[in-house]
Amino acid sequence: MATALLTGSAAGVAAADQPIVAVSAINGIDGSELAELVRLSDPATLTDLHDGERRADRIAAILAGSHDRRGIFAVFYREILRDANPMLDAGDFDDPRWARAVSIEFFRQYLQNLHGHLTGGPVTQGWQRYYAMAADPARSPGRVAATALDAHLLIDFPAAIAATNTHGDHTGDFFTIGDSLITTTNRITDELQATYGAQLARFFQLYFLGKAADRLIGQGNTSHVMFQSVRATALASGIVMQNPAACPTAQAGMSTLYHTAEAVFDGLEALGQI
Repeated sequence: MATALLTGSAAGVAAADQPIVAVSAINGIDGSELAELVRLSDPATLTDLHDGERRADRIAAILAGSHDRRGIFAVFYREILRDANPMLDAGDFDDPRWARAVSIEFFRQYLQNLHGHLTGGPVTQGWQRYYAMAADPARSPGRVAATALDAHLLIDFPAAIAATNTHGDHTGDFFTIGDSLITTTNRITDELQATYGAQLARFFQLYFLGKAADRLIGQGNTSHVMFQSVRATALASGIVMQNPAACPTAQAGMSTLYHTAEAVFDGLEALGQI
C-alpha cells in the first residue's frame, strides 16, 4: 500500500510544497501560560537535557491541559526524554559527550520552532505544517503525529547531526541511542490515548510500514528495522552536510524524502488508516 501511494502521490507532494500559514492563537491558554510557553521554548536559555526534560514536561502539561493538539509532539518528547536522560547519564557510549551533545541539539531544534511559532519568529515549513494540522479538527491525531515526526526525523535530525561534528566513529553510539528508545513508543501510545483520545497503536505500525513485514523479519521487528533505517538516512545525510560542497545535495535529498513521506501519510489518512 505504501508503494502504491508513493507512486501515485504527486498531488500530495505538490500540496506539501504550498506555503503554510502558521496558527498564532492558542485557544484555552491564558496570558500567563502563553508567557510561560514563550519562556520555556526559548532555545537560547536551554542548559542541558535535564533542563530540556523539565521544559518538555511543562510544555506538554500546559498544551495537553487545554486539549490543544499542538501538545501531541510535546507528549512525545516528554516520554522520550524521561528515558533518554537516565541512559545518557549512565554514559555507556564510546563518546558520551557526543551522545549528549547530539541529543541536546536535536531537542533544541524542536524548541526553536516552537518558540518561533509562539512569537511570530522563524518556523521551518515542516513545523508550520504541523502547527496548522494540529489546529485543524479535520485532520486525524495520527496524521498530526506523523507530520511532526517527518519534520523532526527527516529535517531536524540531519541538521542536529551536522551541527555536532558527527562522524563515522559515532555510528555505534548512534544506533545504541535508537535501540534504547524503541520501547518508549508503547508508553507514548498509551499517553496520547489518555490525553487526546487518540488511537495510535496502529499509527506506529503504519509509520514503519505495518505488520506485514513482521511475517518476514519476525513479530514486532518491523518498527525497529524501519525506525533505525530512517535514523540511518538522517545520520548519513548529517555527516555529508558538514561538507559545504555536498551540503545542498544532502539537504535536497532529505527534503524530497520529507515530501514523499508527507504525501504517503496524506494518502493513508484519506484511507482512514491513521
